[in-house]
Amino acid sequence: MSGLVLTISAAFSGSFLTLISLTSPVLSSVAALLTIFIVAIVDQLLPPPLNSPLTPAALVGGLFIIGAFGLLSWATYWEMDEERRKKLEESGSDVDD
Repeated sequence: MSGLVLTISAAFSGSFLTLISLTSPVLSSVAALLTIFIVAIVDQLLPPPLNSPLTPAALVGGLFIIGAFGLLSWATYWEMDEERRKKLEESGSDVDD
């Protein structure tokens, strides 16, 4: 059992570090918050002695996390697109000189 935990932990850590290197630490941290809501949903799917019901507060909190992740993803994409446009303009002006 500890081998499984070790493997899953290593996979999570490696994925998280890859996500940080490809995006930003803030986006990666908010993405990690999504795992809290995913765990709550998986708890619902477990057999009766193990499952725990989702409370309205858990649903609202999960929706806030999903909304924040969506807004942050959009803002990150917009910022990266803006940087790409500036680089294209700069390289276009260098060609004209």
